[in-house]
Amino acid sequence: MSVNDPLPWIEDELSLIRQGQARGMPMLGHCLGSQLISKALGGTVAPMPAKEIGWHTVTRSERSGADAWLGDVPDQFDILIWHHDAFTLPPGADPLYSSPFCPDQAFVLGNTLATVAHIEVTAPLLREWLSIYGHDIAPVSASVQDIEQIRHRLDERVQEMHDTLTDRLYDRWLARLPEHESR
Repeated sequence: MSVNDPLPWIEDELSLIRQGQARGMPMLGHCLGSQLISKALGGTVAPMPAKEIGWHTVTRSERSGADAWLGDVPDQFDILIWHHDAFTLPPGADPLYSSPFCPDQAFVLGNTLATVAHIEVTAPLLREWLSIYGHDIAPVSASVQDIEQIRHRLDERVQEMHDTLTDRLYDRWLARLPEHESR
C-alpha cells in the first residue's frame, strides 16, 4: 500500500496529520504511516527502483537532531525493513538513519517520529507476515532477502532491534506526550 494509492481516506489522514503537527501533537508513523507523515508535511513519496525487504544494516545520521532521539544507539545497527516506496524528508526534518538502498529511512520533526522500517514488529507477527505475504518476497536484488534469510535468528534479531533501537525511540517519543513520565 502506498500513500499515493487512490483511496478515499488518504486525504483525510493527510489533513489530520497537518492539523496535529500545527498543534504540536506527538505523532508516530511506521511504513505507510511514515509515508503519510512525510507527504502531509511537505515531503514526497515515490516507488523505489527495487523493493527493500529483510534485515538490513542502517547507519545513523550525523545530524545533531538525531542525537536527542538515538542517544547511544551504535553508528550501525540492523532493523527489519519491508517497503516498496520511499519518502523524502519534509522541510525542517532531521534524518535519523539511512540504508544503502534508501537514504531516508526515518526522520523527526518536532514531536513527530516517522520510520519506514518495521521497528514495531514482534517475532510472532513477523512469522505471520512471512506466512501471509511471503509471495511479496522475490530476491531479485541485494535489497530483498529470501524468506530463510529473514527467518534466520528471527527471535534474536527482533529482540536485538528492540533493545538497540525500538525501546529507545519509543521512550523518547512517549516522553513528548503530555503528562507522561518516561521509564
